[in-house]
Amino acid sequence: MMADTFPLDVKALRKVLNYLNVGVYITDPERRVVLWNRKAEQITGYRESDVIGRPCHDNVLNHIDKDGKRLCPSDRCPLHRSMLLGRAGDESLLVFANTAEGERIAVTVDVAPLFSDDGTVIGGIEVFRDETEQVRDLELAKEVQRHILPKSMPVSDAVQMDACYYPHDLIGGDFYDIYPVGENRYGVLVADVRGHGVSASLCTMLLKSLGERLRSKAGEPSEFVTALNSEITSFLQDENFATALYTVVDMESAQVAYTNAGHCAPFHFRAADGTVNPLESHGLPLGIIAGMDYETGKLDLAPGDLLLAYTDGATESVCSDGEMLDEDGLAEVLKGAMADGVDGLLERLYGKVLNTCGTVGMEDDVLMFSVFRRP
Repeated sequence: MMADTFPLDVKALRKVLNYLNVGVYITDPERRVVLWNRKAEQITGYRESDVIGRPCHDNVLNHIDKDGKRLCPSDRCPLHRSMLLGRAGDESLLVFANTAEGERIAVTVDVAPLFSDDGTVIGGIEVFRDETEQVRDLELAKEVQRHILPKSMPVSDAVQMDACYYPHDLIGGDFYDIYPVGENRYGVLVADVRGHGVSASLCTMLLKSLGERLRSKAGEPSEFVTALNSEITSFLQDENFATALYTVVDMESAQVAYTNAGHCAPFHFRAADGTVNPLESHGLPLGIIAGMDYETGKLDLAPGDLLLAYTDGATESVCSDGEMLDEDGLAEVLKGAMADGVDGLLERLYGKVLNTCGTVGMEDDVLMFSVFRRP
């Protein structure tokens, strides 16, 4: 479908869109470009004559996400998903696009389908803005935040640990850390600072510092979380808080002791019957009441069992039916993912959540941490 057969008046649209100070292009359902405005030329270096009739992923934009994964021509392409689902994207998405010179530039994109009078999807529109200057400083902050996360996982013949972190922006407010607390025992802190972006990422630096300072208490979950809460309350302002789950894992016996400070209840996958159950515990988030006391629960992982800690970005994404995935939905996804084994489990789990929700990226930071007892 070329511009002269596209069922909208492309010439009239071009006259209007050329006045906008944002890049805009329109495609047919196969993502072949039928309109490319003047600002799109300025941002990318591609002239309209270079791209008309070509799919946007045909050596033109070739979007990748902030983690370097290709969006085009896969099903994760924002414009493709928008047309497939028949609805506009929920919010602007940061991606990296090709220029005519072969360089990558940071752009935020908004996408929406185009409809005929009878409601049929006849194409899509993408609006994008050059974010190069804004992203340059964030890239440096991303490297700093990346360096405060653990470089490796504890290893034993009995227990396997893994973690995956997908910040909503280049930097985020989810955080995890690992502390040696005795022979074959490790403490694992998983935290979610309210919000995301720069302000939330600064709070993760604070958690890193306080965790190191309180290392002497890290062998007992309730004592560690109580002390962490008392310390962080003096730093956080009103309406700022962080949820946290702290576990101490015995790498030989696979016994887990845990304390929950307002965090999502972790999941226990039982290999014996294939069920997934949340581990309930009670406690306010960190930073609300300085004198809060916390309790410790215990769990013995049987061979083949898995403990999954996660942040609420994994359950609060809105699916194509307009409902949130929620805890039950994630539990079902976990059961399906476990059928394929634990190797690469967390990355598969994240991909399955994306597919279940029919989205390109989550609406919040997503962190997952797993503890698996080998069979």
